Amino acid sequence: MKLNSLKLALSAAIISAISMSALVVSGIQLGRGVGLVRLLNPLFPGYNVSWKGAGFGLVYGFVACFIYTGLLAEIYNGLLAFKGIKIKAKKPVAKKKKK
Repeated sequence: MKLNSLKLALSAAIISAISMSALVVSGIQLGRGVGLVRLLNPLFPGYNVSWKGAGFGLVYGFVACFIYTGLLAEIYNGLLAFKGIKIKAKKPVAKKKKK
């Protein structure tokens, strides 16, 4: 079964963007997750524990996850086409009625 790369990448990117932004907000409000934000700061410049950092996290999370998930789905589809694999869904087994 081929994957719809655009739909998969878009849905994963939305979840990732919300998660990265929520991590910063939890760092601001509760003081939790600050170490993870500091760990990701060298990868994503401007991503820190501040409201501006939450905005950067929203953008970085969306863009990075959209690109990587889209590429992964395209590689998967390419491998299916290369191998000539056809994956079919199993037909449901009809239940016999009791008399």
